[in-house]
Amino acid sequence: MKDKLKTYLQGLIGVAALLILWTVATKTGIFGRVNNRAAEFLLPLPTTVLKEMIKVISNGYLLSNLWVSFLRVLTGFSIAVCIGLPLGIMIGMNETVRNIFYPIIRFVSPIPGVAWVPLSILWFGLGDKSAIFIIVMGSLSPIIVNTCQGMQNLYKRLGEVLDVMEASTYYRVRYYILPGIMPYVVAGFRLSLGFSWRVVIAAELVGVPKGMGYMLSVSRSTGNTADTLITIIALGIVMILMEEVLFQSIENHTNRWRKNQ
Repeated sequence: MKDKLKTYLQGLIGVAALLILWTVATKTGIFGRVNNRAAEFLLPLPTTVLKEMIKVISNGYLLSNLWVSFLRVLTGFSIAVCIGLPLGIMIGMNETVRNIFYPIIRFVSPIPGVAWVPLSILWFGLGDKSAIFIIVMGSLSPIIVNTCQGMQNLYKRLGEVLDVMEASTYYRVRYYILPGIMPYVVAGFRLSLGFSWRVVIAAELVGVPKGMGYMLSVSRSTGNTADTLITIIALGIVMILMEEVLFQSIENHTNRWRKNQ
């Protein structure tokens, strides 16, 4: 408990230092580079951003766009999980499947999600389908690669015991494979979800209606720097909440299982 409190206090110190530096930068014309009026346009004061954030939250503008992006991410991420998890398991279990699919995965993995934007617009037009396709393509590789890595790092002696016992495929998957690969799968999910948010912003920036990327595009077009900063802050808060609420608890559980192996 004391360690957690210490961690939070140190984090608050870091945030406070950032806010102070931000305020000083604005008040000094970004350390003397521009005049004060230009500085307030390029980097509004934290208090100005806070007032604007309260405004866009109260009128529903921020939350409605955040909800649209969240649904797109959730849909694309879910599709990526449904494809990537079983494919990663099959690649790890079967050498023939690995030889067929792994070269393709290695080729696709380094391609950034934004590279799929032009094709997605040509194939699906502007809308949810285009954004979801980009999310799937951008978030699929981490799930497959991490799941495959987990398969390769399974406790081999336990597998040999199951061979001697002639255990069924269901028993192997349910009680040996899935518990053994879960830490790797969760790590893959974490990376994949982060990629999903990155690519959905890129997709929404280039014409997909509504969403956080759309907010960024509008704020850029109207010169509203405060809204740009609000969008960035909101995305950071969403990812922190996912880390703390969802992934941290899952990782703690799976790590305990690994220690008991």
